[in-house]
Amino acid sequence: MDDFTEIPSSSGLFTRVTDEAVKEELPAWALGPDAPPEPGAAPGPAAAPRRRPRHPVAGAIEVAVLAGLTGAGLACPWGTAVYYRALLFAFAAITGPVLRGSLASTWASERSSKRFERLQGMRRRPTLALRGARDTMVAGWIAACLAAWAISRAWAGLPIGLTWSLAEAGGLPLVLVQTGGSLLVLDAWLYWKHRLLHTQLMFPFHRAHHTYRDPTSMTSFAVGPVESLLTFWPVLLVAWPEAKHWAPLYFPVIVVFIGLNLYLHCGFTLRFLEATLPRLFVNTSAFHNVHHANAEANFGEAMSLWDHLCRTRLEDRKKG
Repeated sequence: MDDFTEIPSSSGLFTRVTDEAVKEELPAWALGPDAPPEPGAAPGPAAAPRRRPRHPVAGAIEVAVLAGLTGAGLACPWGTAVYYRALLFAFAAITGPVLRGSLASTWASERSSKRFERLQGMRRRPTLALRGARDTMVAGWIAACLAAWAISRAWAGLPIGLTWSLAEAGGLPLVLVQTGGSLLVLDAWLYWKHRLLHTQLMFPFHRAHHTYRDPTSMTSFAVGPVESLLTFWPVLLVAWPEAKHWAPLYFPVIVVFIGLNLYLHCGFTLRFLEATLPRLFVNTSAFHNVHHANAEANFGEAMSLWDHLCRTRLEDRKKG
């Protein structure tokens, strides 16, 4: 990776990126009051980024998506009460572990900053942990609204796509092939969804996530209702009985995705992960951290495969 310079540390575990890699400018239409400093500029005092004015149409659409998904349970054919019980259960099951994991990762990372080099050097911006927690809860609510359809259907005694039986899922070879293919397809969707959110038309729905210019794990899932819907809609497939998901593999995949996203935003790199994951075309902390400094490169969310294929890595952009 030409744009990264490894700095040895006493532990041998951490690396950092060069200042040049994290001081790229956003497109002119994406810049705001908390724009990054010019390269070579003296660091100013740490101050919380000011909130950009909410785009009125985008704001209305975000509220409509949040209200619409929440109110959709009123039309649940197997019972409104069972849907909203499932919604509350799903929200606690999703948001609780994510927030605890985010908090633990952020605490460990920020404590490590006293001894190890950070990806973006000395922190000049506040962690915005409370804002990140609030935005994560909104994203968790959207995910719960979607998951509640499968959960409530199961609680009503109706079949769903999730099964603990390997035979019912089609056998191990079929499960592995389907899971691998599905992960590639879904990751392609996440990549192109991310590219779409970085167009001038859709960026108002993604702008809040980029106020976290120097992110922590508390901001890993800090996205708005529209982006949450575009990201988590595949959860609805579990409610479809014909879309078989083998539970002993499905749940670990979800846990790995959450853990990877926490690592991508933690602000540090573990040397063995940075050396191993790129060989599998899996995203890394260093790779994604550059995206928070340069909104026109490194769009991959779980994998970097599509950035390689579409030549949207930072080094590809620089080569023109």
